[in-house]
Amino acid sequence: MVTAIDDPIQAAKFLYRATFGPKNGDVEALLTFNGGIDGWFDDQFSRQNVHLGLAQRVADATGEPLNESARMSAWWQRSLTGADQLRQRVAFALSQVLVVSKNGGPAGEGLVSYYDVLVRNAFERFDVLLKAVTLHPAMGQFLTLAGSRAYDEGRQTYPDENYAREVMQLFSIGLWKLNINGMPELDHNGNKIPAYSQHDVEELARALTGWNKAKSDDGRDSNTKPMVATKEWHDRGEKEVLGTVFPAGQSAAEDLDMAIQLLYEHPNTPVFISRLLIQRLTISNPRRNYIERVARVFIDDGQGIRGNMKAVIKAILLDEDLIAGRAMVDYQEFGASQRNFGKVKEPVIVMTNFCRALDVKSNDSRRWWDFPGLQNNFGQAPLQAPSVFNFYEPDYAPKGEIANKMLTAPEFNILAMDAMRRISNAMWGVILSHRYTGEKQWSWNRTQLENLVDDPEKYMAWLNERLFFGLMSDELHHYIEDLLIDMTNQNIGVDRRTFATLFAIQCSPDFRCQE
Repeated sequence: MVTAIDDPIQAAKFLYRATFGPKNGDVEALLTFNGGIDGWFDDQFSRQNVHLGLAQRVADATGEPLNESARMSAWWQRSLTGADQLRQRVAFALSQVLVVSKNGGPAGEGLVSYYDVLVRNAFERFDVLLKAVTLHPAMGQFLTLAGSRAYDEGRQTYPDENYAREVMQLFSIGLWKLNINGMPELDHNGNKIPAYSQHDVEELARALTGWNKAKSDDGRDSNTKPMVATKEWHDRGEKEVLGTVFPAGQSAAEDLDMAIQLLYEHPNTPVFISRLLIQRLTISNPRRNYIERVARVFIDDGQGIRGNMKAVIKAILLDEDLIAGRAMVDYQEFGASQRNFGKVKEPVIVMTNFCRALDVKSNDSRRWWDFPGLQNNFGQAPLQAPSVFNFYEPDYAPKGEIANKMLTAPEFNILAMDAMRRISNAMWGVILSHRYTGEKQWSWNRTQLENLVDDPEKYMAWLNERLFFGLMSDELHHYIEDLLIDMTNQNIGVDRRTFATLFAIQCSPDFRCQE
């Protein structure tokens, strides 16, 4: 792990991974931060902006209930303007690992409150985070843990296996036994070894019985308070999960704590969770050494603490492979490849990068408007995944060269041709918002850019500094400059020149990909 970011190019790349995108001045601020990169992390770890209170204020100010509009308004405001950028960015990554979605029952208040669990616990120990997620009523509703009861033949009640299965498969240990470098263990026949069995699912489901929604002060089911145990609903018999015996007579709370600890201590968990977070924050095809280094920090942060998410996130973002530009080679072989380095940005990240670079602001003092049809146009929106499997699977590879070389590019799962068109149309709306401020709910100030449009050299320098923070390729630079000069020679107006160049930039691989 490196301990310094002292180069403007590396600082810009770091901020694209660690935040929702750098704003003007962020690179310089990082390079001159008191205490260096360690000081920056300590500062970010100390900052926290939750969403529920803000979403409620939006709802109250607009006279609406706390619905999806208020929730997404709070999300955009926190993501685009929050000073706790690292926490907000990690919470968004966690929301795609520990998935809860409105497409499964939870709504408004419950979803905002669940997201706040991720915000608050983003830098806690992993077992603390996993327990908070497990007991949240939104998760209880989404994966039907709420109301799960012990088997009773007379009452025809059965333990619900839904959460028990997903907490193992997706939230902790994964499907297959893993080596410390992320590669699956193989049996003597060369086959992958399951990490758990159906028996483990059934037994864990028994251990997790008895939980239900708490009551609000008005007597209704709470969408924000942790679930509470109902003694008579819990299966108090002996269970055996993953080879560990849960003694008979334990309460729901005791069985839950034992289950969380079992998953937390499982040898798969550091590897499985580390790889997922690497993919969400940095690159799609991390080398085995990168995964192993992060997993070892998960196992022990150097102070004897397991699952210290501060240390894990720091290890992910400061790994030596990121500085060197190294990734997995083709066909999962040992070695390193610079060609396979980086990742395709998620559509929502593309939008946040663009909006932060242009310093887009809300035109309504009461709220931050959601971008119209985000889920339909972008293929994703926070806490709106189509299922518990997120918007895409971590091993997804589009047909062709990527799949043929046994690489992954998960985000391509939602980047169909029509989705690309819809995303570009939404970005076009942001570009136009600098002039139609009376017709749009958001806007940005184009004055500086407009004043430079007749000076191609200065215009290009502004674009490279503000939209790429020094990362624009020579190829794109020449293309945009030639486009600008050609339109100028045709006496095309200022508006169309700025529109066209910005639109071409947001379509470019330079902007849509992350190094």
